Amino acid sequence: MDTQLRKLQEMGGATLLISLPKDWIKASSLKKGSVLSIESSGDGGLLIYPVGSGTRAEKEIEIAYPSPFERGRFGDQITGAYLLGYDLIRVKGKHRINSRDRESILTAIKRLIGLEVVEEDAFGITSQFLVDNTAVEPSKIFRRISTIVRAMINDTLLQVSNESLQYESIAQRDDEVDRLHFLLVRLIRTAVRDPRIAAKFGLTAIDSLDYRVAASTLESAGDHAVELSNAFSKLQRIEPSIQKQLSSINQALDSIEDGSTRAFVEKNYRIAQEVIDSYKNFEGLLENLRKGASVSENLPELLHISDLIERIARCQRDIADLVSPTVPAE
Repeated sequence: MDTQLRKLQEMGGATLLISLPKDWIKASSLKKGSVLSIESSGDGGLLIYPVGSGTRAEKEIEIAYPSPFERGRFGDQITGAYLLGYDLIRVKGKHRINSRDRESILTAIKRLIGLEVVEEDAFGITSQFLVDNTAVEPSKIFRRISTIVRAMINDTLLQVSNESLQYESIAQRDDEVDRLHFLLVRLIRTAVRDPRIAAKFGLTAIDSLDYRVAASTLESAGDHAVELSNAFSKLQRIEPSIQKQLSSINQALDSIEDGSTRAFVEKNYRIAQEVIDSYKNFEGLLENLRKGASVSENLPELLHISDLIERIARCQRDIADLVSPTVPAE
C-alpha cells in the first residue's frame, strides 16, 4: 500500500479522528463495529490491527531434490530458508534421497535451534520450526552468546600452562555460538517484518539493525577464540613472564567483554564509553606482550596470538560503539 497523508479531524471539541485507508479496510474485511487493536510501536508510531489477526500464517518453502545447485549444497539452502523465517522447510523430489544427501540434510537441520524433522520418507524430508517467535528475547540470546565466547577465551588464556586442556572443546562451543547466532538472526529478521513482534521485544528499526551487526561481530569473536586456542595448542612451552602477562590481559579483556555486552543490551552509553577507554589501555598490555615475545623462542607464534587477542578486543569495542550517545544512561 502506498504512503498516504491524512489530516486529523476534530469532533465534539475534544476528540480527534482520522480515517482509515479504504483498501486496507477491504483487505482486512472490516466493517462498522469491527474492533481494532492499537499499540504503541515504541518509536513514536502506532500499530493498528484487526482483533484476531495476531496469528501469523506459516511460511513454507520446498527445496527440489536433486538440487539444481552444486551437489552437497542442501545445508546452505536449509540454513538460508531458516534465516529467512520459513516455518516449514521441505526437501522433496521425484527420486529417492540417497544416504549421503539424507545425512547432509539431517545434519543441517540438527544444527539449527528449534528446527525439527516432522515427516520423512524415501522421497522427502520435512522440518518445522517449533519455537514461538516471541518466546525468547533477542537480548537473552545475545547475552548467552557473549557468555560462551567469554568462557572460550577464559579457558584458553587461563590454562595455557595446563597440559590437560582440551582445545577441541573450544571448537565444540563455537558450534553452539553458531547455532545461537543463526537463531538470533532469524528472530531479528522476523521482528523487522512483523512490527508486532518488534514491539513485544521493544525493538525499533535501528535496534534491529544494531542487533544484526552486534551478533555478527560477536560471532566473529568466537571464531577468533577458536583460532586462539589452536595457536596455543601448537606451543611447546610458555615462559613464566609471558604467562603472567597473559593473565593480566585476560582480566582486562574479560572486563571489556562484560562491559560491551551490558552496554549494548542496556543501551548504556556511560558503560560503552568506559569500554572504549579501557580498550585504549588494553592496547598498552598487548604492546608489552609483543615486547616480551621478542626474546621468546616462540616469537612468531606469540605475535600471532597477540594479533588474535587484539581482534577479539576490537570486536568488543565495535559492539560498544553501536551504543548511541542519544540514549541517556540510567
